[in-house]
Amino acid sequence: MGSDAAILIASMAAGFVLFAFDVTPLRLLIIAGAAAGTVALLMFPEFALALYVVVGDIKGDERVADLFPVDLTLAMAAILIAGIALNLLRRKRVVAMPPTYFLFIALVGLMIASLSYTPVPEAGAEKLARFLTVTGIVIVAPFFVLGTTAAMKRFLAGFSVVAFAICGYSLTGLGGSERLTTPTNNTIGLGHIACALIVLIWFAVVPRFSFPKRMLTYSLLVVPGLALVGSGSRGPAVALGIVVLVSLLFYRRLLIDVGCLLTTGLLALPFANIPDSSLEYMGSLIRSRGVSGLLSFRGELLDYGWKLLQQHPLLGTGIEGFRYYSPNAAVYKWPHNIFLETACELGILAGLLICFLFGAALRDAFRQLGDKLSPGLTLSRIASALLLLGILNAMNTGDINSDRSTWLFVSILFVVGQLRRQSSTEKLPHAEVVQPVTA
Repeated sequence: MGSDAAILIASMAAGFVLFAFDVTPLRLLIIAGAAAGTVALLMFPEFALALYVVVGDIKGDERVADLFPVDLTLAMAAILIAGIALNLLRRKRVVAMPPTYFLFIALVGLMIASLSYTPVPEAGAEKLARFLTVTGIVIVAPFFVLGTTAAMKRFLAGFSVVAFAICGYSLTGLGGSERLTTPTNNTIGLGHIACALIVLIWFAVVPRFSFPKRMLTYSLLVVPGLALVGSGSRGPAVALGIVVLVSLLFYRRLLIDVGCLLTTGLLALPFANIPDSSLEYMGSLIRSRGVSGLLSFRGELLDYGWKLLQQHPLLGTGIEGFRYYSPNAAVYKWPHNIFLETACELGILAGLLICFLFGAALRDAFRQLGDKLSPGLTLSRIASALLLLGILNAMNTGDINSDRSTWLFVSILFVVGQLRRQSSTEKLPHAEVVQPVTA
C-alpha cells in the first residue's frame, strides 16, 4: 500500500508539473537531468562539496542563470546539508574535528561582540551571517562527507573535472584583448582554480609514471596552464611556483621535468594567442623593481589596514569596519589579506586566533609528511600542497568569506590526517601478528 500510494502521488505531481507549467521537451529534459543530478549529489555529497567551492565562478553566466530559477550557491548549500543529513542517517563514517577548531567559536564570539561598535551594524551582521552559513559550510562539511579515503578521492576527482571544465571554458577568450575569466568574469578566481588543478595533477598523476610516460601526462597541464597565464593572476602563479619548488624536496627526479616544462612553455607562449593584457599584467612580476610596485593599489590597502590596527589594536574597528572607516567604502573594501583583515576589524586577539589555526594546520602537515609508513602519503602531500596554496592566497587576495577554498583546504588537511591514522589503526592488528619462534 505504501509503494502504491507513493507511485500515485509521484504521478499526480508529474502531471501537475507538465500541465501547469507548460513544460517543453527541452525543459522536461533539463528537469529530468537536474533531478537525476540532485539524487546523485545527495547520495555522494562529496561531489556537492566539490561543486560548492566553485559554484560562485559558474553561476554568473547568464546561460547558467537562465536554466536555474534559484541562486546556485544556496541550492548547492541545501543539497550539501541534506547530503550530510543523509550520510548521518546511513551511519556513514564521520571524521572528528581537531580541538583547534573550537577556536572558531571564539572567533565568532568576537565577531558578535564587535557588532556593538562597528560603524555599520547592518553590514557587519551581513558579513557575520555569511561566515556562519556560506563559509561555515566549507569549514565543517569535509568532516561529515569525506569520512573515507574513497570519498576523499571522489571529491578530488570531482573538483578536478569541474576545474578542468572551467579552465576549458576560459580558453574561448584566447585571441581576444581581455584577460581570460571564469563564466562569472572573475580573473583571480580562474587563477585560483587553474592553480589548484595543476597542483592536483602534479602530485596525484605525474609521480606515478616513468620519464617517457610523464611527458605524455604533461598534456593534461596545457589547459589549466593556459588558463592560469591567460587570467593574468599573479598571486596564484607565484603560489604555484613556490609549491612546485617545495615538491622537488619529495620528487627530486622531477627537477629535469620542471626544466623541460619551462622551456617548452616559453617556446610555445608566442603561439598560444594569449591576450596581451594578460601577458603584460603577468609580466609585471619581472618588471617591478620592488614590493610596492608589485602590490600597486593593494599596497595602499595593506598600509591602510595596518594604520587601522595601530589605531584600534585591542578591539579593532568592528566587523566590516575596514570598509566603512575608509574615505571611500566603494574602493577600500578589504585589505586583501585575511590575517590583517581579521586583526584590524576584530583586534589583535582575533588575528592571533587565525594565525594559530593556520599554524596548527602547518604543524599537522609536517607531521603527516614525516610519516612515511601509514597509508595515504600521497593524499597528505596533496592536502599539504593545497594548504600552502590556501595560505599564500589568503595573504594576497580575497576576504574572510570570499576565499572559501582556503578554509576548505585547511579542513581537508586535518581530515586526511585522521584518515591516515584510522587506516593505520585498522591495519595494526594484522601487522602485530607474530609467528612463534622455535629454538
